Amino acid sequence: MAKSTLRLDTRRPLKDGTYPVQIVVGYGTNIYLSTGIYVAPDEWDSVTKRCTGKGAKKLNDVLTTLLTSVGSRIFDLMENGQWRKLTRPQIKEMLTNLDLDKPTIGIPSIYDLIQKTLEGRASGTKYIAKTAIIRLNKFCGDSTKLYCEQITPVWIDDYYTSLSDLAVNTRAAYIKVLRRAFNYALDHDITTNNPFRHYKVKTEETRMRVLPVEKMRQLVNLETRYHYTEYRDLFMLSFYLIGINLADLSKLTPESIVNGRIEYRRAKTGKLYSIKIEPEAQAILDKYKGEKYLLSMFDRCTNAKAYQGTLDNALARIGPPIDEKHKNGQPKLKPIDKKLSWYWARYSWATYAAELDIPKDTISEALGHSHGAKVTGIYIKYNRDKVDAANRKVIDYVLGNGK
Repeated sequence: MAKSTLRLDTRRPLKDGTYPVQIVVGYGTNIYLSTGIYVAPDEWDSVTKRCTGKGAKKLNDVLTTLLTSVGSRIFDLMENGQWRKLTRPQIKEMLTNLDLDKPTIGIPSIYDLIQKTLEGRASGTKYIAKTAIIRLNKFCGDSTKLYCEQITPVWIDDYYTSLSDLAVNTRAAYIKVLRRAFNYALDHDITTNNPFRHYKVKTEETRMRVLPVEKMRQLVNLETRYHYTEYRDLFMLSFYLIGINLADLSKLTPESIVNGRIEYRRAKTGKLYSIKIEPEAQAILDKYKGEKYLLSMFDRCTNAKAYQGTLDNALARIGPPIDEKHKNGQPKLKPIDKKLSWYWARYSWATYAAELDIPKDTISEALGHSHGAKVTGIYIKYNRDKVDAANRKVIDYVLGNGK
């Protein structure tokens, strides 16, 4: 069994001529632990390993307690099988910090684990994780020094409470970032601690933002000027393409069009989409024909997130003119809906489809929500035909066409 003893380290004296007393961990580990006690050479008995000067009894009592604690920790590490598995730095850490159940040196921190879970993830997921880390650091100080063994269900509750200024689903997203890190650690045998075993993340249903069909028709036929025309047209293009995500739309190139269909793999899910280009969509594609990218606005602007921010701001203001004018003489607009944004195109398409009694399975297939085993090409074509018919029906509904 490894044993420990005391020594006076006479290599480097302090300015007052005293030297540090150290605990020497035996059996060739070459580990020396600080005791925080310093004595002069003539106040140390190298045979008995005891202090002999003024206040020696008190100092010896402290040294005996420290030596006993280290000896007990060594025994525990050997008893539970950790001693032979730990590296020298880890052993030293465990003997120095007796509150630790497991070493942290050489063990990924929570920050490291979160980074591991982001490999190959979409940019949106990475952005959420980045903002989650900022709030995590605000709560705990430094996530690079936070480890799985330190986190308990109570700790998670306290962290969740610290996020009280955020929306419920944002808080849930931040907690899920942490849970993914733990799932990674458990899957890779980094920890056995699982504080999320019985922990339920609180969420609330996201309210779908749907533009009433009368207002959608108003938007289609609205006479617009300047940049509002471009943003309205792009919003309608998304609608005609069954709510395509702007990040995916911005990456499309002329090669994305195959036999009259737009084909792409959605960045968020990796799912392959194939959407028939209806005449209304084709007119917009022709109007904003790009060179490198399918649409000209993405030739000049490669940051889709920034572009969407500007687009959403414009959509929230777009509407018919009123009698009042701005300082530059341009008429003010009455917004069709002050909360209108890009995602309303997708939600509105789904709502109109349901109003037209299009089967839920077809709506799910159109939105890319279908799951299950791989299917045959015939079945895929059958589903595509149904989705194509559904999209045409929804577009006709919005454009009036007898509805």
